[in-house]
Amino acid sequence: MEFTKNKYVRRAKISEYKFRKMVRYFAEDLSATQIALKTAINRNTVNRYLNEIRERIVEFSEQYAPFTEEMVEERKLFFSSMADENDEIEQANNLGTKLANNLGILKRRGKVYVDMLANCTAAKLRSILQGKSTEEVTVHAVEVKSEDGFVAVGYDHNKNYANKPSYVENLDNFWQFVKNRTGKFQGLAKHKAYLHLKESEFRFNFRNDNLYEVMLKLILAKPIS
Repeated sequence: MEFTKNKYVRRAKISEYKFRKMVRYFAEDLSATQIALKTAINRNTVNRYLNEIRERIVEFSEQYAPFTEEMVEERKLFFSSMADENDEIEQANNLGTKLANNLGILKRRGKVYVDMLANCTAAKLRSILQGKSTEEVTVHAVEVKSEDGFVAVGYDHNKNYANKPSYVENLDNFWQFVKNRTGKFQGLAKHKAYLHLKESEFRFNFRNDNLYEVMLKLILAKPIS
């Protein structure tokens, strides 16, 4: 079988030109269906490549996310807590609510980092973070009515910056950004939720950059198999 030369994809079956075109549309946040129509690439192929790109985004983002091992365990608990839900359609429809009730956000040096945490109250999250730092950790509540809801955390070496209103407002803007992005999918399968969540984080943090060029560099560093 012949494979097309493509420095972004090993043993590629599509040309580099078409792949770059697909990435450009993905950077514009078009759906897999829209990308398939615009590029004349099979939708299943588009979906496979987009999932691979999202995996690269997750790997990149997790390198810089300042989450502790304990918080990673909380993420695993979050997913295991949904293991008994057998209705995939209902599960997808309820995911937006579950995200809103379990989303922990950590902001550092102008960036926003996000994860899914189980039963993580403001007090618990503060305790986890302060256990790894001698600095005081400030927990800001954004659109939350109880400690069991959405928790946003401000944590930065520059305390003067962390205490400014814009610090919290930016977290609020990110939460709205996530809701708008996930809302257009009209529900997400549980196993895809984390990919889309980290993709939203990536897009938000690079919103002032050329996202297309950033994505190409990211993929080039570790080509798709």
